[in-house]
Amino acid sequence: MNSVFRKVSLHGEQTSPNELPMVYEGSPGSDPKLLIDWMQQNKSEWTKDLNNSGAILFRNFSFSSPKEFQEFLLSTKEPLGEFYLGTSPRDQIVQYVFTASELPPHYPIMQHAEMSFLDNPPKYLFFFAERASERDGETPITDLRTIWEEMPNEIRDKVLKHGIKYRRRYDGPAQKKRYSLWKTKRWDEMFGTVDKTEVKKISDQNRFQLHWQGDDQLTIVNHQDGIRQHPTTKTTAWHNHSQTFHFQAAVSEVWSIFKRQKSIRSFSVALLLTILTGIKRLLGPESHDVHVTYGNGEEISTKDMKLISNLFWKHMKIFSWRTGDILMIDNYSVSHGRLPFKGPRRILVGWANS
Repeated sequence: MNSVFRKVSLHGEQTSPNELPMVYEGSPGSDPKLLIDWMQQNKSEWTKDLNNSGAILFRNFSFSSPKEFQEFLLSTKEPLGEFYLGTSPRDQIVQYVFTASELPPHYPIMQHAEMSFLDNPPKYLFFFAERASERDGETPITDLRTIWEEMPNEIRDKVLKHGIKYRRRYDGPAQKKRYSLWKTKRWDEMFGTVDKTEVKKISDQNRFQLHWQGDDQLTIVNHQDGIRQHPTTKTTAWHNHSQTFHFQAAVSEVWSIFKRQKSIRSFSVALLLTILTGIKRLLGPESHDVHVTYGNGEEISTKDMKLISNLFWKHMKIFSWRTGDILMIDNYSVSHGRLPFKGPRRILVGWANS
C-alpha cells in the first residue's frame, strides 16, 4: 500500500502490471500536492508502470484548475509541448495546457495515437477532466501493441512494406469558420501563422509536401511508417491515422457508437454520415478532403477498414470520467478518442515531446 495512493483496476480490485489503464487511486479528496510531490520523487516507478500498462488514471486527487493540472505536468520533468501540429481545433489555456478539442459534442473522434503522422509524435499525453459530463463523453483508449499483434497478415504486410500516405486539404484565413465537417481546422490555425514562408519552413521540418490552390486553400501530403517501435521497451505498435482519416472509418465509428449509446441523436448522426459518405465514395478519392492510402498509393479497401475499426472496438477500454481525473497515456503504445456527449464537459490536455 502506497502512502499516497493504491494501485487498483477500474473496479477497485487489485491490479496487474499490464492493466489498461492502471489506476493510482488516492483517498477521496486527496490533496493534489501529495501526488505532485510523489511524481517528482518516484519517476522510475511511474515510468515502469506506464511502460507496462500504457496508461495510468489518477483518481480521487482534487485537481480543480488548469494551473494545478500544469503543476502536475511539470512534476513529470518531461519536455512539455506548446506547438500543436494536429488536426483538431484547440484553445490554449495556460502555457502547457489546451482544451482537448473544440469540435462540436456530437462529433466522434476515432482512436488515434496523437500526431502519428509526424516523424516525432509526442511521447506522453495527459488529459484532465476539469468538468466531466454527466453522461457519455468518455475518452476510450486502446492498446496499440495488441492491435498490431492481431492485425490480419495481409494488412500488416502492406503496412510494413509501404507505410501510410496521407492527404489533407485545408481552408485558410479567408474562410471565417474555424472548421468544417470534413476539413476540421484551417491551415493558419494548425501552423499558428498566416506567413506562408513560415508554413513552408515548418512543413520542410516535418517532410510535408505543400500544394496551394489559389491564395487560400492548401493540400498537405506526407508519407509515414504505419507502425512504431517503443523507444524504451522496443515493443511494436500499430501507429497511424488510417482509422481516423479513412472515409469508411467515421461510418464504422458512428454505428458502433449508436450500438453503445442507443439514442435518437446517435442514430441520426450515423444515418446522415452514411449518406454523405456514400455520396463522397461515388465522387471518388479525389473528392475526399482527408484521404489515406497505403504508402504506395494503393487504396485501403472498405473491407480492410472495417476490419481495422472492428479490431479497435474489440479491444477498446471505455470508462466514465470523474471530475478531477487525470489520464496519462504512453502515446507510443496506446491510442485515444472521444465519444459524443451532451451538456457541459471540459477536458484539458497537455503533452510531452519525444
